[in-house]
Amino acid sequence: MGTRHISHAAIIRQKDGVIKAKSPNFVLGPNDLTKIESAFEHPREVRSSDNGITFLEVPYRAVRADSLSIYAKNDKAGIIVSKTMQHYIIAAYDPTMYASVAVEAVEKLGE
Repeated sequence: MGTRHISHAAIIRQKDGVIKAKSPNFVLGPNDLTKIESAFEHPREVRSSDNGITFLEVPYRAVRADSLSIYAKNDKAGIIVSKTMQHYIIAAYDPTMYASVAVEAVEKLGE
């Protein structure tokens, strides 16, 4: 994640929600993991919903949502969530960063 195109990130174990690794400024809210799990269970709703997904109290519009990845953005920033066999990899980028570089970093880490 040393691309300088990710503002904060975390790796979270799916089965129990334990944060296995995170950047210092990453704080997971009490409902954020539930929202991510729900988004992967119902990707069509995330894509078609005007609300998209809210993460860390910020609403995002889904650009892509399927059983393995969620890409979402708002006016100024975005998030990428990749689902592996055992973990969720969550990364956020800000307006000064390239979304394509952030996506590539997250997807490679998830392989």
